[in-house]
Amino acid sequence: MTTPFPFETIAPKKYFYGREDEIKEIKSHIKNATNLLLFSKRRMGKSTLIKNLFRELEKDYIVIYIDIYNIITAEDFGSLLLKGITANEKGDILTSIKKLTSLFKRTKVEPTFNETTGEMGIRVVTNNLSFDELIEDSFAVLFKLAKEKNVVLAIDEFQQISSIKDVKIDAVLRKYMQEANNISYIFLGSKRNILNSLFAYKAPLYSMATPMSLKPLEIEDIYNYAKEYLKVSKEVIEYIYELSAGETKLIQMVLHRIYIDKENIDTIDEKLIDTVIDGILISSDDHYKTLFDIFSTNQKKGFKLLAKHNKDLFSEKVLHEENISRSSMQSSLTQLFAKEYIDKEDGTYFIPDRAFELWAKKYL
Repeated sequence: MTTPFPFETIAPKKYFYGREDEIKEIKSHIKNATNLLLFSKRRMGKSTLIKNLFRELEKDYIVIYIDIYNIITAEDFGSLLLKGITANEKGDILTSIKKLTSLFKRTKVEPTFNETTGEMGIRVVTNNLSFDELIEDSFAVLFKLAKEKNVVLAIDEFQQISSIKDVKIDAVLRKYMQEANNISYIFLGSKRNILNSLFAYKAPLYSMATPMSLKPLEIEDIYNYAKEYLKVSKEVIEYIYELSAGETKLIQMVLHRIYIDKENIDTIDEKLIDTVIDGILISSDDHYKTLFDIFSTNQKKGFKLLAKHNKDLFSEKVLHEENISRSSMQSSLTQLFAKEYIDKEDGTYFIPDRAFELWAKKYL
């Protein structure tokens, strides 16, 4: 059964809803070839928003999307950028290879064959190329493409460049961003504090992009969409929204579970929602237990207190609950933050995975 509430994959256009204001604003930046810094908490739908927008724009623009979450080296970044540019090529494989070969100075391209689907494709060969060579080839092609048609380049999880210490990727990008017109850059990320530092005063990317915060979906939009597929009241949608803390992924998971079992459901009420949430937590129990078990003793204490209280974490009353000192609490939160199990915004720590937080509240 195809679900109208996808939560593990990018929602196709048919099942993409809300975000009209955000789409309008992003289109305005693209139309004027200006740059955008788009940030939000994880699981709010940044990638889905951009990919659906790109499907709409690809007739009039050259749209390139790359996700750099897993980069370890500067060369990884350069390779992903080249692959993103190559993936944009549509049409006859031999013609595309000929075109790319003429554009690239050092990078080689070769055909591929998928035995499962029987489809031909293209891959770039970046072995033994340095970061400088990869970037030089990437932007040489981007600049040539931009002369034919306006280009939009989206770089997801952009905060990951801060983990690369031997190369100042932001400084390199600034150099190239200043050299060409007709290219709009969209930087996406979930670590607001790191993103802010990358675009802060005196940082290489200062004033190079307009910041935009992606808020949770509007309750009205969720309700208007959900009622097309489910006999659900706005009050119940509000209850799901509250339990999910506005997290798009968890909202979709709840609605999906109701949808696939709707023939056996008489009434969608708060009691049912509680049962569905419990089912989600039970299905994730082994995963969350495994994550929690790798924490040190003090990290476990800090995580439990964060899930339970959210605020006043350093008050004597809260610290006394787990018999942990203020310094140990701070150290534990700092370590959990560095490992990305928790996050921080405006000086306040929080658990970015709402289901993990609900699991901790219930079972720890």
